Amino acid sequence: LWYKPDNVFEMPKVNVMALLWTPTAYDSPEACVLSYLWVQILQEHCNEFTYLASMAGLHCDFSNVRTGIEVHLSGYNHKVNVLMERIVKTMKDVPTKVTSDVFQRIKDKVTKEYQNFTFAHPYQHAIYGGDLCVESLKWSMEDKIGALTNATLEDVQHFAKRLLSRFKAEILIHGNVSTDEAKNIARTLTDGLHPCTPFPSSHPKLRVTQLKSSQDYVYRFPEFNEGNTNSCMKVVYQMGPMELPENACLSLMHHLVKEPAFNELRTEEQLGYIVHTAVKTSGENVKGLLFLIQSDGFDPIHLDQRLEAFLERFRSTLYYMTPEQFESNVNAVVKILTEKNKNMGEESSKYWQVVANQSYIFRKFALIGEEVSKITKDMALRFFDKYLAKNAPKRRKLSVQVFASQHMERIGEGVNSVIPESEMNNEDAGNDGGDSVVFIDNPVEFKHQMPLFPLPKSVDVNEMAVELPN
Repeated sequence: LWYKPDNVFEMPKVNVMALLWTPTAYDSPEACVLSYLWVQILQEHCNEFTYLASMAGLHCDFSNVRTGIEVHLSGYNHKVNVLMERIVKTMKDVPTKVTSDVFQRIKDKVTKEYQNFTFAHPYQHAIYGGDLCVESLKWSMEDKIGALTNATLEDVQHFAKRLLSRFKAEILIHGNVSTDEAKNIARTLTDGLHPCTPFPSSHPKLRVTQLKSSQDYVYRFPEFNEGNTNSCMKVVYQMGPMELPENACLSLMHHLVKEPAFNELRTEEQLGYIVHTAVKTSGENVKGLLFLIQSDGFDPIHLDQRLEAFLERFRSTLYYMTPEQFESNVNAVVKILTEKNKNMGEESSKYWQVVANQSYIFRKFALIGEEVSKITKDMALRFFDKYLAKNAPKRRKLSVQVFASQHMERIGEGVNSVIPESEMNNEDAGNDGGDSVVFIDNPVEFKHQMPLFPLPKSVDVNEMAVELPN
């Protein structure tokens, strides 16, 4: 139980966030689908009282995530425990009270949702394709549709019993509640469900593929919706797990590159309507810098080439940046990282992020802000030359290219220079100045043949524990 009284906003409200850690929820495409069906059925059963609860300022939300099931409650503090009691009872009753009509309606709804993914934006397909290449617990839509087709009411009933029989609860309670009230809310969940302790070896592990340094990887596929005329390119420069100083350099680099990328690639070159940059986190702690362009006028290969040309120009822009300009950017990032929370929900979300990823660095943004303030222009240039420059020693580039029908004639271009899969981990493969490229044909096979980043070290939370007064 993580408890934080609200001493900032002084509102008569509380946010409760609980994660039921269990591998049962996501260890296969079938488990992923069944846990999603279970969440939808739970939401359906809770609708009987959540509408009236919302009228009284109480809200709840459920989701299946790769590490288990999340339950979020928020609202006026004096009635949150009553809502938790109703939810726990409903969770326990799902196996016996779900009817064939409700199951079939939810299954049809989820089937349409999965099928409609075909008609999502190409940039969503590019993000999906990239995650499929590097994240271990990322199941393909084809696998999930196949699992859903064979799912039955009996499957959900058996799964619901297994899901709640063994898990570890991690709970954050933040708001206007006393220590006793916080403990009572937590006990309502844990005592009501009576879970067994999960086996340590079965704890969900989010592993991430470690791309080879000084090597480019390309994953190409046709746009799922043949009627969509937009192509898309998503590039991630994978950097790996980072300590706070390098994390700060990445935050600053993203800030420095964001506006020039938009101005040059979208406004000046008019490559596409969507030009986006972001800090990408794969798994729990593997960092990277993401660039995404969606275009109906240019194919993904051209977009990739223009991105590389932009990065070469940006290196010069950074080199010739005046000390005053650089300091202004540093101060802007520090201000963003250290600005006060706008509301209690925003503060709770920041706490929950570090609880859910088990880093427990509750002052993460402030600490990164302190590190950003120490960065010099030379440090930023060294960071660029280490991870982003064309021949950077730690450059790991994954380019996901989604081809619309009018650009399909280029989808096979350059594939003849592919490094055989059997040589992907060969130390000499690809060390020819960065000209060779690994073309990914099957993301699942690719993941199986690649090394993984190590998991972060476990944090001893007992050192943070305090005895709450009775």
